Amino acid sequence: MSNETTAAQIGRAWRYQREGQADTAIKEFEKILQHEPDNIDANYGMGLAQRAAGHHQAAIAAFQHALEIVNKNDSAGRIAREAAANDFQTERIKPNTAEDDRYMMLTRMLKQRLAETDASRPG
Repeated sequence: MSNETTAAQIGRAWRYQREGQADTAIKEFEKILQHEPDNIDANYGMGLAQRAAGHHQAAIAAFQHALEIVNKNDSAGRIAREAAANDFQTERIKPNTAEDDRYMMLTRMLKQRLAETDASRPG
């Protein structure tokens, strides 16, 4: 599966989500996740679609998995940048890269969605 195909699938799944077709969006996100289980965007979208469909536990699981992936990637990115800075004695790589910003934003969004989903869960 090429990135272009994945991008097109994610776009289609998001369109279904925007149009209020949560069950169809879930099916599209499932197709993506079968091939790319650690796709952050697909896991995040799956969480939103599951929540919209009233599947709060599944939404929480999807958001938690996305957060785990973000945390793993953020840590790996920081370690790689530190290693590059130390191994090559080059100018120290600033920890405030666009990638760092993306992971920081994703972490905040996912934590917010987890809190919202947990709070809206039928009790």
